[in-house]
Amino acid sequence: MGTGGGSAADVCRVADGRAGKHASGGGRRAARCARVMWRVLLALAAVSAAARASHDVVRSFSDPQAAPTSLFNHLVVDRNTGRVYVGAVNRIYQLSPDLEVAQSIVTGPVNDSALCTFDCPPNFVKKPADNVNKALVIDYATSRLITCGSVLQGLCSVRNLNNISHDVREVREPVVANNASASTVAFIAPGPPNPPMTQVMYVGVTFTGNSPYRSEVPTVSSRSLEDDRLFMIARTAVTTGTRMFVNSLSRERYPINYVYGFSSEGFSYFLTTQLRGVGSDTYYSKLVRVCHDDENYYSYTEIPMSCTGEGGGNFGYNLVQAAFVGKAGSVLASELGITAQHDVLFAAFSQSESINTNTPSDLSALCVYSLKAIRRKFMQNIKTCFSGNGSRGLDFISPSHACIGTKLQSISEDFCGLDVNTPLGGEQPVEAVPVAIFKKRLTAVAATATGDYTVVFAGTAEGHLKKIVVESATSAFEYGDIVVDERSPVNKDLFFDTQLMHLYVMTERKVSKVKVQECSVYKSCLTCLGAKTLTVVGVP
Repeated sequence: MGTGGGSAADVCRVADGRAGKHASGGGRRAARCARVMWRVLLALAAVSAAARASHDVVRSFSDPQAAPTSLFNHLVVDRNTGRVYVGAVNRIYQLSPDLEVAQSIVTGPVNDSALCTFDCPPNFVKKPADNVNKALVIDYATSRLITCGSVLQGLCSVRNLNNISHDVREVREPVVANNASASTVAFIAPGPPNPPMTQVMYVGVTFTGNSPYRSEVPTVSSRSLEDDRLFMIARTAVTTGTRMFVNSLSRERYPINYVYGFSSEGFSYFLTTQLRGVGSDTYYSKLVRVCHDDENYYSYTEIPMSCTGEGGGNFGYNLVQAAFVGKAGSVLASELGITAQHDVLFAAFSQSESINTNTPSDLSALCVYSLKAIRRKFMQNIKTCFSGNGSRGLDFISPSHACIGTKLQSISEDFCGLDVNTPLGGEQPVEAVPVAIFKKRLTAVAATATGDYTVVFAGTAEGHLKKIVVESATSAFEYGDIVVDERSPVNKDLFFDTQLMHLYVMTERKVSKVKVQECSVYKSCLTCLGAKTLTVVGVP
């Protein structure tokens, strides 16, 4: 399709003519017309993208005084004030919505040793260690910022949201990974003792094996946010509690990489990449889930996550790289069998470089899943085991046994586990086909719904931000590519500003505030066609 020979007004006149011709042919032909026009508009936007590139990034922040090793690790935006917080190596930043520095806090290096706890004897040999920010979370209930670093076995601190240099409290409890490379995912959601009134911090941590004390840190846990028990395991009993460990025989040879975490309708989830089993040398992606109202983690369940389609090879796009939970536009929501109010998981996957490595290649895909379908798939896996079929799995946590049949009459989607068939590893995957495939590695994803449309923003390993319209559950259309920070991978923490007009995009040394809309490209066309005409895009 040629896009360089006409103005937006010319496109609108053509559209008006086509819409008139199709009016008597019914809504489907009008919808096809609208879809064609939407593609024309996007193509026009893509053609002019290079000319607009300098205007897309409206603000940026970097720290010229920081050491070469002080790379940015995490970013979060306060949904109430719009303030931006950045966690880095040896520093924490508090920025205004326009990325002006309000506070800059030095957090390292720290004299440390992985061979002792946070209360090392004074005469123990220690050396300066970089404090890598491993988690950055806003606790809205108490208006405080939680920051967790790699030093002193992975301790967390709380800081005042209004001024991160004030009211600092460091808690001597190991919570996160204690080195630069091991993964940590943390988020706040309802949890024991009284959800949804009470909140906890869910944490997923890769075992590091560099210290005799790491065996005490769970791979998944729910941490208390109560002042007198801050960051302790939320609930514990003799043999159970809100925690899960990889067993001592598997910790070294069964690494679990935590990619993303979120909460939806009574459950908390982690996206991971891991081996297909103890002794296997192939990797795949899995969803881990626990019930909010579960003080024993009896509900702990894992199921495979599939994103397989053309170009994915024999093992598909097997490594999830980044994800985002948001809402779909009405067209996509209808195709997924949900309403625009239901949650949707947008996930970026890569194909591994070879079948026996967890190193991602440049072949990537974007897959879309409704949380309704995910809940249903968990329920199917749980029902299979509680009917006495198959084995419990997850032998890297505890020895796998045959599933025990129970007399439960029904297991609903809200089932919160029992003290049998736990922990449970289902074999039936939640499946999707890519809506879009890329020859560039995707490293970040965010999405927003604008009426009928679903727009996804995907960061790449080369420092670009792609703009994508998801037209259906199986197709999408890229309409823009913004150079944010050439050759510097986009961090997976992508956040919209409070007005949903900009996206904060972070690379290793720069935070950028990027426009997500360019109204001048579409205004005359939208005026000509009318919003109601464009709301029928997405019909094949």
